[in-house]
Amino acid sequence: MLNPPQIRSRLGESAAAAWQGDRFVLDETASWLTSVTARELLRIDHDARRFRYEVPALGEPEKWTSEVLASPVPVVAVLAGMHPNGYVRERAVRSLVTSPAALSDRALAVRVSDHVKAIREVAVREVLRRRTLDNADRVVPLLHRIEQRGRGFEVLDLYLRALVSEHGEANVWARLRSSADHDLRRAAFRHSFDSGLLGLPDAIALLPGERDQVVRQRLIGIIAGSAAPDTISRVLLRDRAAESRTLALVKLTAAQLDPADVERLLLDSSVLTRVWARRRWQEMGRDPVAVYATSARSTATPVVRARAYIGLAETGTAIERREVVALVRGTELPLRKAGLSLLRSRATAEDIPLLLQSVAGDHSRVARLAGEVLVDNPRLWTVTELAPLKAAEDPELRRRAWWIHRRRGGWEAVIADLELLHDSDPRLAGLGRQRELPMYSRPTATQQRRITDLLSTAPLDRRQRRFIAFAAGLPDLAERLS
Repeated sequence: MLNPPQIRSRLGESAAAAWQGDRFVLDETASWLTSVTARELLRIDHDARRFRYEVPALGEPEKWTSEVLASPVPVVAVLAGMHPNGYVRERAVRSLVTSPAALSDRALAVRVSDHVKAIREVAVREVLRRRTLDNADRVVPLLHRIEQRGRGFEVLDLYLRALVSEHGEANVWARLRSSADHDLRRAAFRHSFDSGLLGLPDAIALLPGERDQVVRQRLIGIIAGSAAPDTISRVLLRDRAAESRTLALVKLTAAQLDPADVERLLLDSSVLTRVWARRRWQEMGRDPVAVYATSARSTATPVVRARAYIGLAETGTAIERREVVALVRGTELPLRKAGLSLLRSRATAEDIPLLLQSVAGDHSRVARLAGEVLVDNPRLWTVTELAPLKAAEDPELRRRAWWIHRRRGGWEAVIADLELLHDSDPRLAGLGRQRELPMYSRPTATQQRRITDLLSTAPLDRRQRRFIAFAAGLPDLAERLS
């Protein structure tokens, strides 16, 4: 979506094209106004009619002559219909009434909320006359948004009644459920289920192919709330969404669940699903730790084994440190990530070389997890150990080193930023332009010397360098920088 200055600029170019009969620009404008969403079109209309500027975005009203408005190109009247001058808008709306173009449907729908009564009445009358389902595809998304805004709110109900009387309720709402407008589509599904047009069998049939998360939540809620236990188990326990699987475990008792399903969900990708699976598994009189221990040391896929190790940690089961380190040293990516997650609270100084090696590796997620282990254990390593990473040719490795250094907090974060300002990569150096200084602590003597060296060559203006020097307790340096 364009910002207001861009909208004004484009409208100005389009207005000039309307006055000059530039068909190429007008066709581009028509494509633009046809492609934008209902929300965006209302915003364009709002920006076109704002009085914040001396000259309207669509030009002086005198330029919209009868000859201009008589253009056979519908987008000319559409543009005039957004002019801040009420007389121009009124003439444009009367011109739009005679145009069967698809864009005219949208332009008339916008005007049903016009503050000028004469314009509003003409627009409402014509919109209510355009009652094909194709018209509805273009009109209803705008009326739906206008209903939430105040003036013209009653038109949506009038229009829907007219559509239903002509095409039947089932056909109208089926069409609206296929709308490209997300808000309208969601409202159509809500109405269809609330009114009884759709029911449980429809929810079951629609859920596998539905991609809109809001609609999916509605379908899942209906299935969980009214389906039989075997249906909930069949449909939700095997659904791709963790929300479905978790809700099924919540709704069904241990007696209603198949142990094979619960055992499978003990190793689910969702934390919440695993929590409920363990609860139901224990209600069945079984031990989830035994499942996790067996799976973790089995020949299952690395992903399943990794989840089993995480499951052991979630149950508070002790895992030998050497086993955790072996996971980190392994070659399977899921197991390495699981190992790093388990190492966070158990790292020792012996692990630092391995962690730094992981930070410098090719896998960004492994590098991030290894960095988090370092950040959580700052007493096990020193900043000087990051020097090889800071000097690496790869800017991504230098960024990782800066991130780890900065996470030490306090004045080390300031030093990390000042160091990064000197980086040869301008995008990376830009990350160092942070302005967070510790408020209630002073740097150590070693940190003060480092700050002094960095400030002398930092690409900052004099005021910024003096500010940092004063905050760091270096008044002499601040004076020299003044």
